[in-house]
Amino acid sequence: SDPSKESGFTAFCDEASAKPFFDVDQHEEVVFTYDVEWLPSEVRWASRWDVYLKLSAGKIHWFSILNSLVIMLFLSGMVAMILMRTIYRDITRYNELA
Repeated sequence: SDPSKESGFTAFCDEASAKPFFDVDQHEEVVFTYDVEWLPSEVRWASRWDVYLKLSAGKIHWFSILNSLVIMLFLSGMVAMILMRTIYRDITRYNELA
């Protein structure tokens, strides 16, 4: 499938050019493409994440743990406040009816 067939115009990026090759406002659709080159690796498929998952000599990510706890406490507080306001309103309306 050739992306230039639909619009009849293909633009290529050139590092030496100072002005754009085409005006995006004049075209309804812009097709982006890319190339991928697969290279063989000596790493087995089952152990590809081992480099990222292994902790070296007690290296614990304290900032990430603390950040997660702070976010959890903040969101729990928000839910608790919404729940308390709702229950307070319900109790107030119930007492007005009684």
